[in-house]
Amino acid sequence: MLLPRIISALIMGLLFVYAVFVLGAQGFQIAIGLVVLLAAWEWARLSGITRQQGRLAFAGLVGTLCFGVAIFDLQKDVLWIAPILWFMALSWVVCYPKERLWQSRFARVVFGLLVLMTTWSAMVVLRESSEFIVWLLLLMGLIWGADSGAYFSGKAFGKRKLAPSVSPGKSWEGVVGGVVLTQIGVATFAYYNDFSLLSWVLLAGISVVTVFTSVLGDLTESLFKRHESLKDSSQLIPGHGGVMDRVDSLTSAAPIYVLLLSFAGWV
Repeated sequence: MLLPRIISALIMGLLFVYAVFVLGAQGFQIAIGLVVLLAAWEWARLSGITRQQGRLAFAGLVGTLCFGVAIFDLQKDVLWIAPILWFMALSWVVCYPKERLWQSRFARVVFGLLVLMTTWSAMVVLRESSEFIVWLLLLMGLIWGADSGAYFSGKAFGKRKLAPSVSPGKSWEGVVGGVVLTQIGVATFAYYNDFSLLSWVLLAGISVVTVFTSVLGDLTESLFKRHESLKDSSQLIPGHGGVMDRVDSLTSAAPIYVLLLSFAGWV
């Protein structure tokens, strides 16, 4: 089981490097679109759609929405939907299992459509930035750093459960560890890029919000998987589960991150 996991990780890493450093803007948009379509196929199952025709139809609808956003150049506009979506998700996680709205198949379908559309839009907006590679690598560093910091800190110090009914393995100590590790990275980034103190503080704030939102994305997928009695979103990636299992944090973090960078005038 370890060998397929390693091979899959290497392939995903190479594809990521190729998409970021080799593909042009249009190629990158298409590549992200393909990832979003695969995630949509899985999200349909998380929404309670079990028939293959329904899952394919859902993926097609997501693709159509993204195409419409591109045609009318609405990528930045639709990012305003993201804070509403993730405030809703926060209430679902905090109030679980009392909150019932999310259990509706319709609610999960609409939520998934909007989440995936805003994720694709955020990545497209980021790609249009003159500092695309820098900001994208920082985003991935925040997500991976938060995950790694949470894992090791949670293992060493984890006592207070973050959301025991949703994801018993996560702890507040883990979240704090993720925030601390990412803030060390942000401070290093700001120092080597000659950021002023004000810019550093602003970036630190954006990073904290991004990290907490990435954790929320992970918890939200766990909520849906628990409701559907699923361990993984699919088995598309050997040793890793599904695409959504790899990008759940990205779907929540990317739109908020890009929206905040836009506020700061950096993208």
